[in-house]
Amino acid sequence: MALRLPGRPKDMEKREAILDAAQSLFAQRGVDGCPIEAIAAQSGVSKVTVYANFGDKAKIFDAVVQRETERLQRALACASAEGSTLEERLTRFGTALVGMMTAPCHLALDKAISLEAQRNPDIGKRFFDAGPGQVCKLLAGIIADASARGEVQVAEPARAARDLLGLWLGFNALERRLCGTCDIDAVGLTAHVGRTTRLYLSACQAVT
Repeated sequence: MALRLPGRPKDMEKREAILDAAQSLFAQRGVDGCPIEAIAAQSGVSKVTVYANFGDKAKIFDAVVQRETERLQRALACASAEGSTLEERLTRFGTALVGMMTAPCHLALDKAISLEAQRNPDIGKRFFDAGPGQVCKLLAGIIADASARGEVQVAEPARAARDLLGLWLGFNALERRLCGTCDIDAVGLTAHVGRTTRLYLSACQAVT
């Protein structure tokens, strides 16, 4: 009898396959234009399995959004833990953030969420609170801790986080979102984040 190798439980593998298929199809067709049958076919499972795991399409969409925000938070938590100086920590954090938020798969999901939010505003708010809102809080915490250690003087860490996010994302994210392309590679991305981080930290020192 064949033995199953150690790893994720089979049910978990099916669940992930369903979410992968749903995320891809939502991005291509929108939520309304994506029937359960298409999700089942692309994920290689039956409709019964899809319903057993999620119940309905709205819950699948919620699960896709939750998984994406959790991935983003984990990646940023790891990135922010590295670096001996504040500039290094912020640059790693910003590079990870901008890289994920301007990736084609994320932009496609972002578009699907925006379309769905027009019909159900609560979707947009829940995504913002769980994703960008948490990112801003995490960044504000990094800045507040650095301020407490005397690495930088910032009176309002939450506002500082918003300002820095604006510098990082700025025009490049807008160009990629609207045009689908952006003339910047991985090296250029790191350079952009590093440059804008130094600009912001210099401004903080100038006003203290």
